[in-house]
Amino acid sequence: PLPRYAKHTSQLAIAVWPLCLNLKMRTIFYILIIFQLFSSKAFSQEIVMNGTVIDSENQKPIEFVNIGVQNKNQGTITNPNGEFNLKLPKEYKTDSITISHINYYSIKILAQNLKNQTIFLEPKTTELSEVIVSNKKIKNRKIGVKSYNRLLSMQVTSKSTDIIEIAQLIRIPAEEAKVKAVNFNIRKWSKVDGVKVRINFYENIDNYPSKKIIQKNIIQEIPTERESDWIRIDLNDNDIYITQDFFIGIEFIPNFNSPTIVDIGAILTKGKGYRRESSLGTWEKLNGGASINVEIAY
Repeated sequence: PLPRYAKHTSQLAIAVWPLCLNLKMRTIFYILIIFQLFSSKAFSQEIVMNGTVIDSENQKPIEFVNIGVQNKNQGTITNPNGEFNLKLPKEYKTDSITISHINYYSIKILAQNLKNQTIFLEPKTTELSEVIVSNKKIKNRKIGVKSYNRLLSMQVTSKSTDIIEIAQLIRIPAEEAKVKAVNFNIRKWSKVDGVKVRINFYENIDNYPSKKIIQKNIIQEIPTERESDWIRIDLNDNDIYITQDFFIGIEFIPNFNSPTIVDIGAILTKGKGYRRESSLGTWEKLNGGASINVEIAY
């Protein structure tokens, strides 16, 4: 038989073993709670915004509305159903989200209030510009970057729900010019399935793209199969007349399924090119020029 103290020691060990198990389980339990708390805190560091943008007159959804924090490279665009989702770091909660479309008056909403909202935009009234018929001989000219370096391309990438935009300065040779077409170069290997482009015209302020000056929503899908790197968009029927130097912008609208990756033709010897990779984001100056030009009549 075991001595009395040994028997007691064995009994003590048997009694302590369940306690050790309980202690271990409690430790794991506390670790899980702490992990959940930190996970919840990390998750709460983002502001999740969503909603639908609607035309206030016809009650129809508005596609391709630019939504974002002005000049902070945080944005998105509405899909064909007018819906959007946007996640921002928590420090943006007191920032205003700008909701903008060329055919509607822009509005701003505080970021922390933009959740599960139906947003109504008021259409702008269309003003028809006066067209003056002249007997003078019409000149046709192509202005901008008309070539590209075959060994050089400028790759731009955007999220599956946001835009890429490239802009190039255009200097007109007369007091007024009609924009007949826009040409831009996309290298053939670029995957642009389902990607559309919107043509924007920006005021030139100190060789920098500023506010939009032509109130037309010009959108066209890029053809999947192309014989040339150059893409031409005919604008002759849009009656666009320009009386000042301007920036022409090519805004790539995402297909909402995968990131948009585009290789733009470019050249190093000409400047005045800009790009941005977010709706309402900051324009970034290019080292050279993007291969974009316009056909004008004057």
